[in-house]
Amino acid sequence: MAGRKRNPKAKIAEDGYEYRDGFLIRRIETTAGIRYQTDLGKQGGKYVRRSFKTLNEARGCARSRKVELEQHGHKAKSLSDSQRLDSVEALDTLKEFGTTLRAAAAFYAKHHKEVDHRNGVGHLIEAYLKEQAKRVEVGTLRPRTHEDTTKRLKPLKETLGHLAIDAVDTEDIRELLEGYKPLNASNYKRYISMFFRWANKKKLVKGNPVDGLDPIPLDNDAPEIYSPKQVKAIMGACIDGDKPRKEMLPYFALAFFGGIRPDEIKRLGWGDIDLEEGVIHIRAAVSKTRTARFLEMPRNLRQWLATCPDRTGLVFPWSETSCRRWRAEAYKTAGVPSIQDGARHSMATYYLALHGRDETTELLGHSDKVLFRHYKGLVKGRKTKARDYFSITPDKGAKIIQLQQAV
Repeated sequence: MAGRKRNPKAKIAEDGYEYRDGFLIRRIETTAGIRYQTDLGKQGGKYVRRSFKTLNEARGCARSRKVELEQHGHKAKSLSDSQRLDSVEALDTLKEFGTTLRAAAAFYAKHHKEVDHRNGVGHLIEAYLKEQAKRVEVGTLRPRTHEDTTKRLKPLKETLGHLAIDAVDTEDIRELLEGYKPLNASNYKRYISMFFRWANKKKLVKGNPVDGLDPIPLDNDAPEIYSPKQVKAIMGACIDGDKPRKEMLPYFALAFFGGIRPDEIKRLGWGDIDLEEGVIHIRAAVSKTRTARFLEMPRNLRQWLATCPDRTGLVFPWSETSCRRWRAEAYKTAGVPSIQDGARHSMATYYLALHGRDETTELLGHSDKVLFRHYKGLVKGRKTKARDYFSITPDKGAKIIQLQQAV
């Protein structure tokens, strides 16, 4: 018998609800767009809902569940007397825990699967990280990415590492992420999803449990930025301090007046900087996005970099620990709070106010969408401050900054 044709333009009732095969389907709006959610009722003591991009997919889910329940009904009729008695006694035992026989059986099966290096979540995370470490060695993956992956997979390993990977479901991941704030949860979700995609590619698991999660809503607040007065104080702290804050001068100059990302600065060499032409070449090996770009330096950035006489090797050849310590010392001396990504956000805001969308997009390597989502609301009425910002230069007659050599 030929299958029933599906209408690709299927519509739901005007109120956004319909009953199909005994199950409720509702139309919902999410940050990812319109979704159709099938309410499958209680399973294992919890309400189960599945979301789909199309109405036909949601209807198909309802139909499959109906067939499944019908098959279970036939099996129930064939139970022996001893099996029925066993079921009754099991239900009595579970009554005080408020759960079902099905949920108890599922829990037992999940936690009693044979687990070894071939299928254990903990073992596979270790294998995944070893593969990444090899990629770092040959230069196809950055060390920072490997470090971030190790950090973001640690809760998964600690919480679910004892399970077989095919026993982990969407609800496990949802419960794991519930204890984190939205931004952190979103980051953990991304790295966990990449791990399961890797496992799926190796045919260790079917599908990705992260795909069943609803999008995590994130606040779209405008980023914090520094005032020109605060930036001037920070640059001054690099010159006047007794401690090795002067080693931060090229770092801060490139961040505040070039908008270059911190990790890009640490990979940048003085050979990539042409002070005479006023251009910085952000090579693919340096760029966060692995896409090369050229940055035309604002005049004051050239002036700050010109105060550094020994322009060889890496711009910032010191460790991440030193960077954090010296950066904190500079902020403290300047009497300025530390703002996450504040240098890049400040530069983008003031540069956009003076030069508009196209030049700022090209300079930062951002898309128009990202640029306007984060910065458009900040630029209003900031042209005067923007001019002050890019007028921050070394004092006339400023001494050449003698930088220490990295040990």
